[in-house]
Amino acid sequence: MLTIWMGWTPMVYISDYNLVKTAFTAKDNALMGRVRSGFALAQIGKHQDILQTDYGSVWASLRRVSHSAVRKVAVSEKLHELVADVVDSSAQTMKRTHPLGAPFDPKCYLYHSVMAILASTAFGKRYQLDDKELAFYGESLEFMQSRTSLLAAIDRIPLLRLIPKYGNYERKVFETARDVTNSCKQQYMAHRKTHSSGVVNDFCDALIEAKEKAIESDGRDGKDSRDGGDNAEAFNDDNLSLVIKNLFAAGTDTTQYTLQWIVLLMANNTEMQIQMRDEIESVIGDRVATSDDKNSCHFVNAFIAETMRYRGVAPIAVTHRAMTDTTIDKYCIEKNTLIISNLWAIHMDPNVWPNPDVFDPKRFVTRDGSFRAKMPGFAPFGIGRRVCLGEKLALADLFLITVRLLQSTNECVFALPAGDGSALE
Repeated sequence: MLTIWMGWTPMVYISDYNLVKTAFTAKDNALMGRVRSGFALAQIGKHQDILQTDYGSVWASLRRVSHSAVRKVAVSEKLHELVADVVDSSAQTMKRTHPLGAPFDPKCYLYHSVMAILASTAFGKRYQLDDKELAFYGESLEFMQSRTSLLAAIDRIPLLRLIPKYGNYERKVFETARDVTNSCKQQYMAHRKTHSSGVVNDFCDALIEAKEKAIESDGRDGKDSRDGGDNAEAFNDDNLSLVIKNLFAAGTDTTQYTLQWIVLLMANNTEMQIQMRDEIESVIGDRVATSDDKNSCHFVNAFIAETMRYRGVAPIAVTHRAMTDTTIDKYCIEKNTLIISNLWAIHMDPNVWPNPDVFDPKRFVTRDGSFRAKMPGFAPFGIGRRVCLGEKLALADLFLITVRLLQSTNECVFALPAGDGSALE
């Protein structure tokens, strides 16, 4: 553990897996708060969501119904068909645009594929890669993500707002955030008008369904938030619209950047890539992969997991805030101290991972060749009660996209111009 002062705000970095786990699973939930930044307030206004809201009954209720909705969407047959359709389209465009043997950067194809899959998963509409609405979500989220460091600086040094350049940047980001929020709410409200009980076509439907079941269950059992039930007031239209926005914000960049690393590492290790292709051919063939296939593609899963450990796209998790005075181990933590879990250090800890600088998917494979899903010290989606909401959907997307990408390019191999091992020299 170490403390860094950002202006007048103390920030405690924790780089030990067990210490982070102890801190973020404590029964008193003292470290389950969020940073009260200007950007966070601009994102949610007077409402509450899962990403920016402090731990409490509203957050817990939103988390429960959202997690239920994510799980339902992550295993749906519609997701399997959607991913196959989008990836096939992208692969055909890649092959048509770039002749075999000619170097090219697949970044834009991966990014637009992920955006199309996430937007279609959320709203049920099949988006073409050149769709204007899809472009709006992609450009807006990319713009906000690219300005996060600048906004953090403005929050810490408010005088920067007096400089036109920085003040204008902040206003533009806030306007963009409101536009995305309003669009998500419009989509959600349209679903509310047409939703039929028991029919789940997308995340909006799944969220409405989970909300209704939670309210019905608590009403039947006579529970409320004081005795373990859900806080019905949490399920207003504004809060649930923000949850949809959370899914976009949490899923877009992390999934597409992880996919970029998967493709690069496959090209950097062609023997491993061929092993993945052989496993897919043996287990799945050329049919559309399903969630059940995930249990049989052990090396594919191991490759994806090792990619997330070796080149995790979130080296530090979303910052926590101490909501009361508390302790971590033998250290006193004052109220409003910011707590940051250093996932990069945890994933590169030689006491947990032998030769951590070596890319080796076999560390996730048992002696009998099975995938080891739960490894001590493996935490690409965070640790504790505030682990990433979209974890199960992200894992499903990564598996389905990777498999379909390899299926749709079975006549060739991803390779680097300078050969194996040259990417990370």
